[in-house]
Amino acid sequence: MFSKERINKTLNHQIPDKVPIDFGGNQTGIHIKAYKRLIEYLGIGDKEIHTYDYIQQLAAPCEELLEQFNIDTRYIRPLGGMVKIDNFELEYEGKYVGIYDQFGCFWGDKAEKDIDEILFYDPVIHPFENFKSVQEIRDFDWPDGTDNSSFEGLREYARKLYETNDYALVSAPTGCIYEYTTFLFGFMKALRHLKKKPELIEAAMEGLLKYWTDYNTTFLNEVGEYLDVLCINGDLAEQAGPIMDLRTYERVIKPYEKKLSEKVHKRADIKINYHCCGSIPQFIPHFAEIKYDAVNPVQISAYDMEPCNLKERFGKIITFWGGICNTQDTLPFGTPEKIRMEVKRNFECFKPGGGFVAANIHNITAEVPPQNIVAMFDAANEFRNY
Repeated sequence: MFSKERINKTLNHQIPDKVPIDFGGNQTGIHIKAYKRLIEYLGIGDKEIHTYDYIQQLAAPCEELLEQFNIDTRYIRPLGGMVKIDNFELEYEGKYVGIYDQFGCFWGDKAEKDIDEILFYDPVIHPFENFKSVQEIRDFDWPDGTDNSSFEGLREYARKLYETNDYALVSAPTGCIYEYTTFLFGFMKALRHLKKKPELIEAAMEGLLKYWTDYNTTFLNEVGEYLDVLCINGDLAEQAGPIMDLRTYERVIKPYEKKLSEKVHKRADIKINYHCCGSIPQFIPHFAEIKYDAVNPVQISAYDMEPCNLKERFGKIITFWGGICNTQDTLPFGTPEKIRMEVKRNFECFKPGGGFVAANIHNITAEVPPQNIVAMFDAANEFRNY
């Protein structure tokens, strides 16, 4: 069975020949430090290393590595991915060093750090931090979602992959509604506004919805006919559960996220893989109603995220994309044999009946030893057959 068919059967909750395996996305990737050690460990020759997500410091896996791990996906991503950065030269803003995105958020770390010590960049300067009115938000100089300058050459690249390979083609994240308000206002301020001044969050989401609708229309005009899966971000939870009251989510946030999903599905015959970290069982029925086809990263270390229980409750309405090995504990600190046994059990839970794309839970972090990464993918290949 070809990779493309394998992914599509899985997303339609049919049983393929094997569980598809994903690696190399913006939430299924690998930190550049771990990647350098991995290719050296595997004896993969001198390869030019590309960073495709500057903020998370993710390395683009080379084709030789993807083939060695039998990866079924290949990624179609604009320059910079979801966060468009015009200038990749680091800038200094007071005590921070970092970069600005297209919304004016500054992603940085402490300026006194050595650059080699910075593992990733956080949003530390928020353009809406001092906004107090809806009008200020509406008057903001919103970026242009129809700007296709970062898509140069993407159509030709996607068409070549589509015509010469059988991989499932997946996008980088192409949307982010509520989560991006936490970058614009700051995380805690966005949560306070959500509770006390929801009109400010709604005004921000209106601007974001327009931008991402335009962005997706432009992006899908370029490559929509070649894509199988489109990714959207939207962190709504943390380790212990939702970060907001579920009634607030249903009333304020869900309508905007649903509109973006409807626009995407209307524009292209495509599946949506939605990213939400943390404990998400309370959200999953809503995700299915919004018509998200899959959810990642399936953080099995979070509350109420036991794999067999998740599959039993929600396996018929959503595809689980991720979930093969605890990235917070087992993968960085366990033995290869412990990793193998955890992967085996998680496959036993998630794979029955389809609806499971195997992938690391979020990105492989900088400290993970190469032998553990190899053990995880070896085990995924060992236990993937139906």
